[in-house]
Amino acid sequence: MKVLLVGGNGFVGQALITQKPSHITADPTYCHNPPSENTEAWTQLDLLRVTDWNRTLSGYDAVLICARPKGTTLKERDSIALETKTALTAMMVARLEMNNPPHVFALHGTLSYGDCGQEIVEETQAYNPTGYATSYGIGEEPLRHEAEKGMIGIMRAPWILGNGSWFNALYCVNQIPLFSGPPVWMAIVEVNDLAKQIWHHIERKTTGIIHPQLLVRTTQERFAAAVGAARLAQPVRMSKWRMLRLYDKQTRQSVLASIRLASGQEMDIEGDAAHRSLDGTLQSLFSGRS
Repeated sequence: MKVLLVGGNGFVGQALITQKPSHITADPTYCHNPPSENTEAWTQLDLLRVTDWNRTLSGYDAVLICARPKGTTLKERDSIALETKTALTAMMVARLEMNNPPHVFALHGTLSYGDCGQEIVEETQAYNPTGYATSYGIGEEPLRHEAEKGMIGIMRAPWILGNGSWFNALYCVNQIPLFSGPPVWMAIVEVNDLAKQIWHHIERKTTGIIHPQLLVRTTQERFAAAVGAARLAQPVRMSKWRMLRLYDKQTRQSVLASIRLASGQEMDIEGDAAHRSLDGTLQSLFSGRS
């Protein structure tokens, strides 16, 4: 099986490469930042600049998308999102014109469902973006439409735990934040476990919208306490005024998004065994840190 990996140099992309089954051949791509090693095996690919998707996809059994164009401001994110929507629409059209179209599987943006409070969100429920996902949801719209028709596969990405992304930015700084207000639910999956699950679905050419199996489903308060135990530090409660000073509006919405994803593991995923797995994962992540 030959797979085109779009976004191989990112946080999730690197895990996908290390967890790739030996019988699968993957051609990794990058957009702006080339990898530091084995550069001859990588291809530069900018989703927004592809002019011939038929040629780009030719020869592949599957295309795995784990990257999205990013912007630093809300205006820039919205603008890039519209370009992304155009590019992915062209990809979907070109794929249908091919004699042997590759299967497409995408990892959807984190915080996809927004603020759902205490509700357990099923796979069939409506898309409800908040924070950064408000912009990125625009760009990923063509993928959602194709997945809803059963033409491609999308895995919803909740909070992905690993050394990188939000985890380092929020929980590896001087103070461990504990957000005030109503309980904020976090559906958490460990990055290497997520990568293994994605390859499982690639091999089976799964279609539709899929929720990953979770490491744990917990509250931000309990997660902060677990980080504190791993770091031997006390979480610091962060009031609304402090949130206003530290984060822009979309970031605040993102970090306070409550996502209680269904995972097929019933309520066990909120139990003691799941939290012990979280504790072990955090201990591993923080081992070796000064």
